[in-house]
Amino acid sequence: MALRERKSSGFTLVEMVAVIVLLGILSVGSVSFLRSGVEIYRDTHRRNTLAQQGRFAVERISREVRNALPGSVRAGSDGGTQCLEFMPVEAASSYLGAVADSDQPTFEAVDFTFTDSAVTGYRVAVFTLDETAVYAASSNALASLDQVSTVSDDQRTVMLDAPHLYANESPQQRFYIVKDRISFCASDGVLRRYVGYADSDDVQDIPPSVAVSGSSALLAENIRLADSSGAAVTVFSFSAGTLHRSGVVHLDLRFEENNEWIPYSQAVFLRNTP
Repeated sequence: MALRERKSSGFTLVEMVAVIVLLGILSVGSVSFLRSGVEIYRDTHRRNTLAQQGRFAVERISREVRNALPGSVRAGSDGGTQCLEFMPVEAASSYLGAVADSDQPTFEAVDFTFTDSAVTGYRVAVFTLDETAVYAASSNALASLDQVSTVSDDQRTVMLDAPHLYANESPQQRFYIVKDRISFCASDGVLRRYVGYADSDDVQDIPPSVAVSGSSALLAENIRLADSSGAAVTVFSFSAGTLHRSGVVHLDLRFEENNEWIPYSQAVFLRNTP
C-alpha cells in the first residue's frame, strides 16, 4: 500500500517577512496617530490653562477694584513691574448733619453693616476726590475709627479716636470705612496680589514691601509686559472720573507660553462716588 504524501503546513520565509513588514507599517502609523493625539491634547490643555488664568485674573481684579474707595485708585510702574493700588471699601453709608464745620469726635449715620469688633486700623473717609486726598499725610479726608455703636432708631454713632475736622462735605453726605491697601502687580512672568502692607507715604511703592507686615499671593503666571511683536504693554491704566462719567480702570493682560498668545482687555467702571 502506497504511503500518502503529506502536505506541508506553516509559513514560508517570504510570508513571515511580509507579515513583519505589514506589522511595522501598522505600528508606525499607530504611533504617529497616538503622538499626534497627545500633542493636540497637550496644546489644547496649554491654551485652556492660559485662558483660565486670564479669565480668573481679569474677573478677580475687576470685582475688587469696583469696590475701591473713590480717589484711591492709582497705577504706576518702575520699568520692570507695573502695579494697580487702591483701598477697598469695608462699609459705607450716609452721615447726618455736618462733618466739616468743626472738630467732632462723633457723627450720626444711617444704619449700615459693620460687624468687625476690632476696629484697629480702620479709617473713616469723607469726600476723597483724588489720590492726594487719600494718600497725602496732610490730608484731612480720613480719620481713625474708634468705635461704631449698636443700632438705635435705624441709626448708628460713628466714633473717631480724636476730634476731627474733615476738609470738605460730601455732596451726597457719603462716608466710607476703609482699612488696608491692595495692590495687583505684574512683572514679566507673574501677576501677584499684595495686601496688608504698611503705609509708607504718599508715594506708591512698586512693588509694595511685605517684609514687615502684609502678604503677597500668586494670582497668575505666564503674563508678559510686551506683546507678540515686542512692543511694551501698559497692563494697568486709570482715567479719573469727571462730572459726566465714572472713573475707569483699563486692564491689558497678555499671556504667553510656547509662543502662543492670549490677550485680555477690559475696562472696569468704578461704582463708588465721593
